[in-house]
Amino acid sequence: MNCEIKFRGKSADNGEWIIGDLIQYESGEMAIFSKKLSQYGYEATEILNRSKVLPETIGQFTGLLDKNGKEIYEGDILLMGEDEGVRIYNKVGIKDGCFGYIGETNGEILPFCHYNVTEEIAGNIYDHPELIKEE
Repeated sequence: MNCEIKFRGKSADNGEWIIGDLIQYESGEMAIFSKKLSQYGYEATEILNRSKVLPETIGQFTGLLDKNGKEIYEGDILLMGEDEGVRIYNKVGIKDGCFGYIGETNGEILPFCHYNVTEEIAGNIYDHPELIKEE
């Protein structure tokens, strides 16, 4: 498990996903600082970008990867499998400091520490809300 602490959020300016370190200002504004490597001739320079993000889209990295090696964040939707031709999805959430699957019917968390994550990310609750039924 990767122990890197980082966050993801949608840019308030252009709706793109930003990944990096989260900060909240006294004003309540939230931003993510991300590092990019910029090439100038033969030199590589690290550039720190500050992007204001929409607070409702912020999710923390779980430290886990899906079956395709993609990072899993709070708010992602995992494809759990199929039952009689119907795809089954589950949201990723956090409760009491523990990441896990959010139960579809009761909203309880099923901690990742009790399961091996073998699913793949199908989307997230912000860009693909139709994948999760209204509870």
